[in-house]
Amino acid sequence: MRGTHRRRLAAGIITALAFTGSFAFTTSNAQAYSPNPTVRWAQVDTGNCQRLSGTLTVVAQSDGCRINDPWDGTFFRKDAGGIAIKVELYVGSTLVAKSEFHPYGEVLWAYDTRDDSDTIYTTLQVGESGASYGPYRGPVNGSNSYNLSITDGATVTMSVNDNNDPNNLDQLAYLQGRA
Repeated sequence: MRGTHRRRLAAGIITALAFTGSFAFTTSNAQAYSPNPTVRWAQVDTGNCQRLSGTLTVVAQSDGCRINDPWDGTFFRKDAGGIAIKVELYVGSTLVAKSEFHPYGEVLWAYDTRDDSDTIYTTLQVGESGASYGPYRGPVNGSNSYNLSITDGATVTMSVNDNNDPNNLDQLAYLQGRA
């Protein structure tokens, strides 16, 4: 009886340790950047490649507008009446994330360019009370593209946040474009 009791006790302790240990090794949600990353952006008229606002350099090409970055660069195809949006986020000199709205085809790109246990969340609002898309995010060290159905000429508002909690979004950028 004594040996059986000890074996049960030992089995119970091992089970308890395994159960407790499973909590110690689970991953947690991404933490918000602190301090917030530096934001660089551009709003671009895709009809003539004119930068309407922002800090990023826009290069006009025959078939569209190019904005260089250290990840993969950005190319907005010409789309008369469209206003593209690009947001880049840096910690120090390192690009950690970026989001882009491309009027041609109404595509949103979301990037997470650094494996740093954090990500950003991008949403698009159409008009003042229209459809809302997102929140979207990119995979670690990668990107996702989202084909949206937005009427040409519609105003879109991009919100880039450091948190997905609706009570504490930690908004990093808020810009308007046009499909």
